[in-house]
Amino acid sequence: MPTDIRSIAKHLGLSVSTVSKALNGYDSVSETTRKRIIQVARKYNYYPSRAARSLRNNKTEKIGLVLCTNTPLSNRSSEYYFEIIRGAATAAESKGYNLVLYLTVGSQLDRLMNVCRSRDVDCLILMLGTGDLNSPVNLLIKEKIPFLVLNKHPKHLNVAYIVSDHEKGAKDAVKHLIKLGHQRIAYLGREDDPETSGDRLAGYRQALLDHGIAFDESLVALASSQPNTAHHAMKELLEQPLRPTAVFAYSDAWAIEALRAISECGLVVPKDISVVGFDDLRASSVTTPPLTTVRQHLTELGKQAIEALLQQLDDNSQSPIQRTIPAELIERQSTASPPQR
Repeated sequence: MPTDIRSIAKHLGLSVSTVSKALNGYDSVSETTRKRIIQVARKYNYYPSRAARSLRNNKTEKIGLVLCTNTPLSNRSSEYYFEIIRGAATAAESKGYNLVLYLTVGSQLDRLMNVCRSRDVDCLILMLGTGDLNSPVNLLIKEKIPFLVLNKHPKHLNVAYIVSDHEKGAKDAVKHLIKLGHQRIAYLGREDDPETSGDRLAGYRQALLDHGIAFDESLVALASSQPNTAHHAMKELLEQPLRPTAVFAYSDAWAIEALRAISECGLVVPKDISVVGFDDLRASSVTTPPLTTVRQHLTELGKQAIEALLQQLDDNSQSPIQRTIPAELIERQSTASPPQR
């Protein structure tokens, strides 16, 4: 009975190296031969030892995904991260790697340093929820571990990243409102996510500029990840003597808070004011009314992050992969032409 790789090779009349390559997913073995080998291995309950392979290759065959945030995850943010992690985990598994999730809430740099120095993983994906991006990026560069920043633009030119096109997505959202006839459009942004919120603010401003609408700083309100701050910021926008006829929100979560504030002020969406979000989480399709939003392809972000990291591991000399994934405007019932005044 074949009980190890040598006895499987002897049983099939193949070389040990051919059997090894087939069981470890190498492309140099024909599909017919691979199926024969796998069939025999499964029949006799033989599986290659990941630990032994790691020792031979000096690799752990694990990819770390570090989620850094200064605040606990909410139900809505959890959905956002889950979709990214789902894409990353599926892609990692298909390449023979395990995905290891590290969640840090506060004390980010200490936790990140421990992950790097333990060498429990071959490379890292850095996903920052809130806080400063430069500090963890600088630490990872210093620790000389291969890494990639996910869904944010690092300021370092030689750092790999995969990111949604936040600026173009925001531009498309505001352009949609302008085409409906809106001129007084507010931006409900996020103060503790300067990279992403800044990209979306840039898209908002560019859309105004492209259509000859002057930028009005009084129409920009910033909220933090603390509960109800987006709700309060939206109420302040509505209290202006000449209130906005539309609002583009940093995220669906921000937009949902805006919907609540608008309703509490006795106004109706989209009859009195239009609202656009960003992300296209599940909740956006069941709000009242359903939310016009910008869809991020979150699962694809996770998938491409894994593929890019492994590509760089295979070729250390190549330039870091820096890729932008398009976002998509989804039109629902929360936007309409502005009210006549």
